[in-house]
Amino acid sequence: MLLFSCKKDKTNSRTLRYELSGAFTGTLFASYTTASGGTANDPVTTAWNKEITYASNVTSAIIAISGNGGVPGQKVTVVVKRDGRQLSSTVATADASGSFSKPAPTVIF
Repeated sequence: MLLFSCKKDKTNSRTLRYELSGAFTGTLFASYTTASGGTANDPVTTAWNKEITYASNVTSAIIAISGNGGVPGQKVTVVVKRDGRQLSSTVATADASGSFSKPAPTVIF
């Protein structure tokens, strides 16, 4: 006879928190999966953060940050969290033209 016990894993939460930080003097945008599975493209600042609870039909979520008009070498970090635990940290660095575009790793639900 075999007995199995399953404990619900809280990492199955469908709520993600995105946090930006850094020093970037140009125009900054965040492109991310919305709660219903669409895409939003919002102008943001390096103090921006957003928490989204995804619908049950959304199978994955992503965020990408892009900027232009900054100073070469300036950096922006995007952190993705689930249940207060960090899933990823992605650093984007402005190139010689003061621009960048960088996606964070995709989160699969």
